[in-house]
Amino acid sequence: MGPTIHVHRLLDLPLGAAPAVPTALAEGLVPKAPRPRPQTTTRSGVPASPSDATATRLMAMFRDTGSDEAFEALYAEARGDVTEWVRSLLRQGPAWMDVAEIVQDTFVNVYRYPSGFRDDHPASFRVWVRTIAGNLVRRARSRRPREGWAELPVGSLEPADARPGPDQLAGHGEEASCLRASWALFLMRYLAAWNELSARDRLALDLVEVQHLSYTDAAERLGVRASNMKMIVFRSRKRLFARMRLGLAQAMAA
Repeated sequence: MGPTIHVHRLLDLPLGAAPAVPTALAEGLVPKAPRPRPQTTTRSGVPASPSDATATRLMAMFRDTGSDEAFEALYAEARGDVTEWVRSLLRQGPAWMDVAEIVQDTFVNVYRYPSGFRDDHPASFRVWVRTIAGNLVRRARSRRPREGWAELPVGSLEPADARPGPDQLAGHGEEASCLRASWALFLMRYLAAWNELSARDRLALDLVEVQHLSYTDAAERLGVRASNMKMIVFRSRKRLFARMRLGLAQAMAA
């Protein structure tokens, strides 16, 4: 039996705690391919290393099967190269951009959109993932961080006061009063509708919705067949809602 890879969700796997999956183990997840010569060149002119070929085969396997083991092995195999690539893109700044965040977002995109991958040559994954990372860097550069900055109002050197004014406080108080009155009316109509239900309807709802019994146990307590319990509860709810709707309509018209 071959070695076992523990499967993790991508978003639960910190970048600093990537699983140590050797290249030989990663290659064991996919059919054996002829061992590529170091730094061979593909037909497209892209240099390919054995690690590139392994990552490409793992990505093709993940795309075709959705295997979490294949993705975990791919992440362990390619994370270092992607990190170095992103770090090289960020050498010119801006300083606030975070390498780890860009790398994490890159692999999130790899996980979410595997259908966009084409394994045309051994270095296909390296070319594809670097394109994704480059696009994320460009989009991040186009957004300026707003955290920690407060916009100044036009025509004044004093920052805007975010606290509610007297008019807003009065409006909030009125809304809260109306909400309390509406909630009291709702509960009154619910109690009235509940009291209008039959004893069996009240017991059925109490067993399922208050005591949280299973439909089988509730049917035994109610003395009915388990196959009928769901319909009894459904009809009890319908009767309760119909009485509440009628009572609320009457209260609104009064």
